[in-house]
Amino acid sequence: MRRRALEIGLPLAAVAILAVILYNATLVDRRPPSVTRVALSAPAGDPHTGQTLTAIDVEFSEPVRTASVETRFTITPHVAGAVRWDGQRTLIFTPSQRLPAATAFEVAIDAGYEDLAGNAATAAMEPWAFETAGPPTVAAFSPVGTDVPVDATVQVTFDRLMATSAVEQAISITPRTAYRASWSQQVLTLTFDSALSFGTTYDVTVGMGATDTDGSHLVAPFTSRFSTVAAGLSVLSTAPANGVSGANPHGSIAVFFDAPIDPASAADALVITPPIDGSTAVVELPEDEPVPAPSEGPSPSQAPAGRALVFTPNAALPAHTTYAVTLRPVVRSLAASGQVAAGRTWTFTTGQASTSAQNQVVFLTARGGVRNLWLMNPDGSNPRQLTSSLSPIVGYDITIDGQTIAYSAGGTVRVVRVDGGDERTLTGAGRFEYGPVFAPDGRSLIVGRRGTDGTDQGWWLVPVPGLGSGDERRLLADGAPAVGSSKVSGDGPGTTAGGSPWAPRAAFDSDGAIVLLAAADGTLQLIDLSSPIATSARLNLTATSVPSWSSSSQAFLVAATSATQPTSGVWRPTCPTGRPSSRRTDRTSCSSGSRSASPLVRRESGSSARTGANSASSPGTAPSHGGCPDGAVLTSAAGVHRSRPHLV
Repeated sequence: MRRRALEIGLPLAAVAILAVILYNATLVDRRPPSVTRVALSAPAGDPHTGQTLTAIDVEFSEPVRTASVETRFTITPHVAGAVRWDGQRTLIFTPSQRLPAATAFEVAIDAGYEDLAGNAATAAMEPWAFETAGPPTVAAFSPVGTDVPVDATVQVTFDRLMATSAVEQAISITPRTAYRASWSQQVLTLTFDSALSFGTTYDVTVGMGATDTDGSHLVAPFTSRFSTVAAGLSVLSTAPANGVSGANPHGSIAVFFDAPIDPASAADALVITPPIDGSTAVVELPEDEPVPAPSEGPSPSQAPAGRALVFTPNAALPAHTTYAVTLRPVVRSLAASGQVAAGRTWTFTTGQASTSAQNQVVFLTARGGVRNLWLMNPDGSNPRQLTSSLSPIVGYDITIDGQTIAYSAGGTVRVVRVDGGDERTLTGAGRFEYGPVFAPDGRSLIVGRRGTDGTDQGWWLVPVPGLGSGDERRLLADGAPAVGSSKVSGDGPGTTAGGSPWAPRAAFDSDGAIVLLAAADGTLQLIDLSSPIATSARLNLTATSVPSWSSSSQAFLVAATSATQPTSGVWRPTCPTGRPSSRRTDRTSCSSGSRSASPLVRRESGSSARTGANSASSPGTAPSHGGCPDGAVLTSAAGVHRSRPHLV
């Protein structure tokens, strides 16, 4: 029995002993505590740099007996302070006074601190070093130096987060300038309420009252200086002009300067509201001035640079929309980089594209900034811009159907639809052309031509790009207008005798077979186009107006003088055969036709309108309002004075 009891009891005792061993091994805490993290509550840039008001946090691997830690906690050099706990795992040491700036410290906890189970740390905490930051400083400042744009902003970058209100109160600017302050972390931006003055030196000072978020002051005032760019480059004009309504929706936006500009400075110079997608370029506007011989011209490095800043939209602008354009004061003179143009803001409102010019008045005006063609109703209402040339237009014509315009600007003839589409250049390289006049079928044009060296190349009949075909024909060997049309300014065709030398100076008869042409010197020529080789006959008249064809009279009419009639009157030029003959040997003997004792009509001074296309059959009156450049009342002489406005 006893043996039986031993056999049962011994295994039970073994199990109990094993249970005790397993309990001690698994449930009784025998691991000592350790420090897992030390951190500063107010770091200054990196984990081991602190502000002078920082606290020190020490985290443990497990809850500890706080008293055992506090008696072993040290900070060197010694700092008086208070200890508090976040639970029993995080000690927070708060210095009783601001720590000295720019001072190195070391935090340590000796061995022997215990966890709640009484396990003691057998090793001391590895000393943890940090240092306090020095006084706040200005790490960067801009702008500096000279030639600073007058729309610049000032940026002050500190080495740490700052007390924003204290810094703003410590800022001073000389000369006194109003500004607005804004912050992004350590960066203070000063935006001026208005543009800075040109050619002025500014001092910006941050006083010792500026503090960081810890309350530390600058140890000394910070001052920086910059000088703005000098004025000198001037804006002559803009296109569209300020406040204009009816601007061409297909047009570009341009600023014209009085000297060549630096393209690099102009890339972002225009700010347009509402925004428009497009491209910006610096260009030199074409001028019909004689080009020097190659040996006399400038070298490529000396070639003239552009004076116009041009923004070209990617697509037509919406009609009846107002845009504001701001030129920033950053565009620099190419010759003197220290000179910029003052900024400005202007507005314009677009008009709508026109599908036809029929029953509309076409006129020349510079109201949009550059002399261009405009269209309006016969009563002067709804004026809107047709062309958007950046060089002044000096001559133009419109097809009988009112769909296509030919115009000359800067010595170049272009053809464009009235709606602004499909613009094509007729004038080729190496020449200047003027005074375009459509043939009745609209498929060819008469133009006066000069070489780029100014040589007179006479008058030509050329096919219209995209409409006409065949080769160009030379009508007269000389008599083209002189170069220099790009200097024209103002509204209308001018009031000189005979009209503008660059305006259309020819008229076709009804079938386009005969042309009456007034050369630049007023010489009148009747030209027969019916044969393959054009023939001409000079009339013994000097034109004082542009010729015209009267559909009702089936005759040419022109204001002119003769050797026997020095007073200008209206003539009806004819030849004995009804047209100049190619068989004549003396083409100057072609008669001017029968003439009454007095001219048919005395020519009125000033400009008058043409009614119809190549027609003088009915008089008209210029609109009494709406911006008509020349408001003179037309007389029955209107048909012989091909100037503008022009009722199509």
